[in-house]
Amino acid sequence: MRWKEQPYYKWQSARGERMNFRCECGQRIHDNTDYLSYKGYLLSDQDQFDLFDEIDDAIENSGPSSRDKEEASMRIRSLLSALLKTVYQCSNCGNIFINDDLHRLDMFRRANPGNQNLLESALGDKWRGFLYADWKDKVPDWQSSNGTLYNKTNGSSLPEPSVVDGNYGDWETLEKDYYRFFHDLKTKDAIRFSQLKKNNTVIHSWSLPTKPLCTE
Repeated sequence: MRWKEQPYYKWQSARGERMNFRCECGQRIHDNTDYLSYKGYLLSDQDQFDLFDEIDDAIENSGPSSRDKEEASMRIRSLLSALLKTVYQCSNCGNIFINDDLHRLDMFRRANPGNQNLLESALGDKWRGFLYADWKDKVPDWQSSNGTLYNKTNGSSLPEPSVVDGNYGDWETLEKDYYRFFHDLKTKDAIRFSQLKKNNTVIHSWSLPTKPLCTE
């Protein structure tokens, strides 16, 4: 069905179009960052082999320099942007939303209860995610506690946190949980970036090595 019951909003970011809308169940669906577990992309079977051919051509026929290879890579990225449709799943009721060629939302209701995480990484628990912890001595107006811990990974066998909702009223407890989570995720090779901040000062930061930029 065409989704008209609730308004949705779109805005342009450095990485393309972003959306913010509400499912019919009332759940708000935000597209305001990257690596979302409830967002994915749909590729038509009619386009699949043409895409494979373009990838093969980029690998086999790009020039020898790093710049040549970067241009071939950007050509494939541009093609992917043209071929893929954006898909969202409501994490509350499981409804599916597809952003069609005219940038309109089509909604598909779940026929029965099932998997609410259809768009999570195919790597499951092995997907490398993010860990953030932030503490402020003065509670900000937009928060209900001094400290917050955000575990943006797919890990299902992580240590038990000291609090249930990720909100902390004690710095030592937040710091302890952060390092417990960090070391566990790093041991499992299931993290790509981690950061602990206190009053806007970075206490700890870690990230996977990044590929060097083209300098030619």
